[in-house]
Amino acid sequence: MAEQRRSVGKEAGAGEPAAAVPRPLRARVFREILAGLSNVASIRGGLLVTPDGLVITADLPPRTQVEALAALGATLGRELELGAGRLGRGAFRMALFVADNGTLFIGSSRVGFLILLGDRNADVSSVRMALARALDRLQH
Repeated sequence: MAEQRRSVGKEAGAGEPAAAVPRPLRARVFREILAGLSNVASIRGGLLVTPDGLVITADLPPRTQVEALAALGATLGRELELGAGRLGRGAFRMALFVADNGTLFIGSSRVGFLILLGDRNADVSSVRMALARALDRLQH
């Protein structure tokens, strides 16, 4: 036991395993992902919600109704997941909805749903690429 205590502070040598590198906190990773997406052209902000609509983190413009947007995004996401399964189309990954005052992007991850608010004329291909990268980061 005394030998184990002494070896804890040593650097890993030739026959010793390397010390584990601490992983960043998930909450920080989630905030970094949202901050990066908010920098994409034509994106106003976004949020990450659980499948039942609880907000994990949000980066949205002032006066945005966060809880209502979370509920809407989670409801749409769940319906898309269920519908894709019923139709045999494979797993739902992402979708977009366009309205007069903007675009709503929804991506599915094992954490929940990543929801982005965009301008009406958002560059869909660049937002989808950024969203796909963010969803990949959420999978790890």
